[in-house]
Amino acid sequence: MVLPTAASFWTSAVILLFVYCGDCVEIIGGQEVKPHSLPYMALLENKNGSKVCGGILIHQQWVLTAAHCATISRVLLGVHSIKQQETDTRQIRKVKRQVSHASYNPKAINNDVMLLKLDKKVKTTEAVKVLKVPGAGKKPVNDVPAGTVCSVSGWGHTRNNGKVMSDVLRYANVTVIDRQKCNSAEYYNMNPIITNNMLCAGSVEKTRQDSCQGDSGGPLVCKGVLQGVVSYGTKCGIKKRPGVYTLVSKYRDWINETMRKYS
Repeated sequence: MVLPTAASFWTSAVILLFVYCGDCVEIIGGQEVKPHSLPYMALLENKNGSKVCGGILIHQQWVLTAAHCATISRVLLGVHSIKQQETDTRQIRKVKRQVSHASYNPKAINNDVMLLKLDKKVKTTEAVKVLKVPGAGKKPVNDVPAGTVCSVSGWGHTRNNGKVMSDVLRYANVTVIDRQKCNSAEYYNMNPIITNNMLCAGSVEKTRQDSCQGDSGGPLVCKGVLQGVVSYGTKCGIKKRPGVYTLVSKYRDWINETMRKYS
């Protein structure tokens, strides 16, 4: 995943572990997805041409990702394999505007959410489709109970201290962990503080699954609903350092207002 600074923060979340290191995040303990079965997945590229983060297509002209994924210049959609050309499925768009949350705090890892406006709308196909923000048209669900099994996906590293991203899109199943437990001395010890705007999710059994470097900005999907954005983690696949996600439902109004403002 890409970090706001080259610093010491990085995301771990059961399958997608990502290190807060600027250009990292990957899935730990997961498996390759069926090609183009997650058509809302976006692969983000910086101005140097490096693939650094994931994202979620939530509108034909908007991608949701993490605020620490800075300096994104292009968005690739319809991607399964990074190395393959995939000319029949891939759509590439330039980033016209980046809008980070005004209260984003890289030190506290709070409000780690950003919207990317594309230079033109994508064409909806079997390989490129929108995943809507939860609560559209009805009262939103504002939290995800502990014990809920979700999935995280991305092209991030597949092992702790890995050097390269996965060539193919991968996913992993992770379990939402109670915030009180995640804030306890045994887990994150309030550093960072897991707020009500965040979710903790990781491994609860012997299997080691998490997000990792390169997975930042990717989706946490629970029962078919977009609930989180990969944000933070300590290394990858460490059971008591689960992945931390931005809770999407808490930002529904900001997302809708931002898209209206810059439409």
